[in-house]
Amino acid sequence: MKKNLTINEIAKIANVSRGTVDRVVNKRGYVAEDKQRQIEKIIKENNFTPNTHARNLALSKSLKVAVILPEHTAGEYWEPIVKSTETAGKNYLPFGLKISYYFYNQNNVETFKAIEKKVFLEKYSAIISSQPQNPSIKSFLRKCTTKKIPFVLLGTNSTKYGALSNLGQDATQGGRLAGKLINYGQEFPAKYLIFNIYNEQNINPNVVSRIEGFKAYFKENKKIKTDLINLSINDEHLSAKIAEKLKSLTKNDGIFIPNSRAHIVAKLLPKEIKVRFLAFDLVNKNLQYLKEGVIDFLINQKPYEQGYRGVELLYRYLATFQEPQEVINIPAEVITIENLTFNEEINFTDKEKSST
Repeated sequence: MKKNLTINEIAKIANVSRGTVDRVVNKRGYVAEDKQRQIEKIIKENNFTPNTHARNLALSKSLKVAVILPEHTAGEYWEPIVKSTETAGKNYLPFGLKISYYFYNQNNVETFKAIEKKVFLEKYSAIISSQPQNPSIKSFLRKCTTKKIPFVLLGTNSTKYGALSNLGQDATQGGRLAGKLINYGQEFPAKYLIFNIYNEQNINPNVVSRIEGFKAYFKENKKIKTDLINLSINDEHLSAKIAEKLKSLTKNDGIFIPNSRAHIVAKLLPKEIKVRFLAFDLVNKNLQYLKEGVIDFLINQKPYEQGYRGVELLYRYLATFQEPQEVINIPAEVITIENLTFNEEINFTDKEKSST
């Protein structure tokens, strides 16, 4: 009698993802016809039977997941994460997974304290959140660890917070990639202005690492200078300080923004000044300046993919006891006006279909 294969083993034989096999086994979601036939053949030949214990658990027990994110408006970085977790939640709802959302004011610690109290009171099975940027969230995550509540962090590949899994890009390598892109084909000598527009209450460690990676890329080339300009988002003279720095730019120079605030600088750049301009994140305001040719490159962190995969791996952990990787690296995607897509949700879905 043949051994009853696991879903992982079937995925390896068929050269597809585990999620693709899961969709065939549970008869949900899209799978290309040729791949579906191939997987069904493997299942039949090997007398595969699903893990009925895990399935019964999912169907009989409500798996409650809390998604905790900063407050935001349409078109900002967090919106794709909300959309993707909603989509994943609908897909897994028939299997007992329920998702609730909590949004906190990044500038008001008290709003997060209220959320923390409610989340613990509701006894969630697991939590999805973003990389902590202030002491309140870090304290909350430590309490989750103590209470043995598993959590997934998006936007980071650091393991220091004790998350079940961390989904994000290597920030230092992201900075090095930015350095290579901004300098590609440039004449020498050149100067690159790094505008770090930060929020004092929410210091993003990814931004710090990107700046380090960017500067490290140019460290051995003495002809190229990097000028780090740290400015508070709450500085009442912010625009004037940026405008003054922009006056020093020449055609061989460039601008690097290590977070999603490129639009703040882009709107102050005089039209007669054309320099290499690179930043992060496909927020609506950044995309507008990319379309207008002011910004040359945007590095996409793929927040939609992070959110969907976060829900997917939590379901597998809670319902089928599958341990996820501690770090899941999300490859960087470089966006230019030539390959710009306006719907990241469709873009990610299409990629999933092509991999099945």
